[in-house]
Amino acid sequence: MAVINTIHWEPVDRDEIVYKHPTREIKLGSVLTVNESQEALFFKNGVLCDTFGAGRHVLSTSNLPVLGKLVNLASGGDTTFAAELWFVSKLDKRDMYWGTGGLRIIDPYFEIPIKIAARGQYGIRILDSAMFVKKFIGTFSNISTDLIDNQLRIDVVEAVKVNISKYMKENNVNINELGVSYRELAKTIVKALHLTFEEYGVELLNFNIESIEFDEKDKGYQAVMDGIAEQARLSKLGISYAQQKQFDIAQTAAGNEGAGTYMGVGMGFGMGNALGQTVGGAVGNTMQSIPQPPQTSFFVAKNGQTVGPFTVEAIQGMIAQGDVTHDTYVYKVGGSTWTSAAKAGELAHLFPMMPPPPPVK
Repeated sequence: MAVINTIHWEPVDRDEIVYKHPTREIKLGSVLTVNESQEALFFKNGVLCDTFGAGRHVLSTSNLPVLGKLVNLASGGDTTFAAELWFVSKLDKRDMYWGTGGLRIIDPYFEIPIKIAARGQYGIRILDSAMFVKKFIGTFSNISTDLIDNQLRIDVVEAVKVNISKYMKENNVNINELGVSYRELAKTIVKALHLTFEEYGVELLNFNIESIEFDEKDKGYQAVMDGIAEQARLSKLGISYAQQKQFDIAQTAAGNEGAGTYMGVGMGFGMGNALGQTVGGAVGNTMQSIPQPPQTSFFVAKNGQTVGPFTVEAIQGMIAQGDVTHDTYVYKVGGSTWTSAAKAGELAHLFPMMPPPPPVK
């Protein structure tokens, strides 16, 4: 193999990041020319011998001191040594595009997978050339600009996938609200990418999200949108989506033959363990006797919480005490929706029985 006397790299494209010199046989006394915004690195058996910045360098044992310990160099004459020579561009590389389609994330509230497509831009700079060549380039047998871009893009997409769900959960944001949160979401993703890129010796210069789109035909998306609509409806009644699901369970249980009132009682909210044990004992004793027809009972919305269920007689007492009014929302066990107490068939007749409030003096 021919011995070279001059070494340099003239990038064909400004976007090129790294270049490995094709010749391994380096001659002492050769002139190494490193352009502005470049660094040159000598490796011998995986050991970094030296790094050269911009300028003209005559290779000798004085500027390659580590090399003298790794190979036997002659004291005079033409001496060559085998080494890997890498050039790394230190220019800013901006306007790098990332994007993905068919990516699935988990909606943090409804815990339903939904399909998204997302895209944006980012930029990088090689901060530590030696670390970049060792930890990033060293993992590939053949290197190209496209291969580097693809690997970095994979890291970006993974960070987007992980942090969208995380951001939605931590900030109580649903998919309808995500479109106005790109800037804040991008900050969350940048923190994750900084840690990933720093391991490669790469500095993240910028990152943004241009769009996040949802597949409206995706069943997961449709289920989440239905849940959001139901959640909005229930919030006007002072009821949470989770509480509604508990009511659905109670309704199903109440419809089972022989379940009776006590199944509804078992689903009551706010009961202590001792009360639960007492009711459990009552259920056990009653089930041994002749089954009684189930009593009508209602859950009651109170101060944003759900209490009950209560029998009609119990609610009559609550009306007398002012704990339940015309406008108090109630949910009949076995029913289908919330309604005001004054419009509940079994309760409506209780209100005319109550005397009007005393006149104000």
